[in-house]
Amino acid sequence: MLVEARGIATADEAWLRFTTPATWSIWAPLIRSVESSDDQLAVGTTGRVHGPPGVAVDFEVTAVDPEQRTWSWRAGRGPAEVEMDHHVVPAAGGGSRAFLRVPGRSAPLLQPYRVPAAAALRGLVRDRSGLGGEEEDVEVFDFAFARSYALAGRPFGITPKTTGVELGPQWLHVRYGPWRLLTPRSNIASAQVTGGFSFVKTAGPPHLSFGDRGVSFTSNGDRALCLRFHEPVPAIDPTATITHPGATLSVADPEALAAALDISYDV
Repeated sequence: MLVEARGIATADEAWLRFTTPATWSIWAPLIRSVESSDDQLAVGTTGRVHGPPGVAVDFEVTAVDPEQRTWSWRAGRGPAEVEMDHHVVPAAGGGSRAFLRVPGRSAPLLQPYRVPAAAALRGLVRDRSGLGGEEEDVEVFDFAFARSYALAGRPFGITPKTTGVELGPQWLHVRYGPWRLLTPRSNIASAQVTGGFSFVKTAGPPHLSFGDRGVSFTSNGDRALCLRFHEPVPAIDPTATITHPGATLSVADPEALAAALDISYDV
């Protein structure tokens, strides 16, 4: 399960709120108060989140990366224990995007949590706080749509307005209708300009390669940039059970995206 929200808060502002438990009750509607062993989240931070009356959830923070603005925790106990990953990235045109991912077996069980989680993330990024943090440069690369691919993608919510690649200082973010791919730039191992795709095998929603489990975001059959990752990443599967060692992106200018990634590429 992946939940996303975008707002005007800078990435630094959103990150500070996200990692300061004392502020959670301000921007997350269901949280009444938080007990935490640390004022700022760190690996090993423990505590308890108090939600609606009678509901309290214990947690332990398992990972924090301030440079990439990502943190993870285990929440709950026993059979009810779940793991969640959280990310903040700068958004194109200003502001930031916040993400919450629930991977694996917990994802189907926590589908009802999607609505309050989305409300919380919207609150997280909604406002500028004046706490500092400059806007960060984010490059945008549009997908190039052939007419036949545009018609095939429309029933799945895939249009020029709902797609795009955003490349920030630390992250690559791909939007393709309701599908998302999010990975650190440091996870991108190589790139290759490719093309000549079969319409039947690539049109419509993202496609999974049964040969190598790569994912294709293909809006035309002519040209695209194929990325290979050091560590496989989720995209096509909302539970993040399926991960991909590579992704094909049919952006309008594959060479420009490869150059912006500052990695060598093959043609």
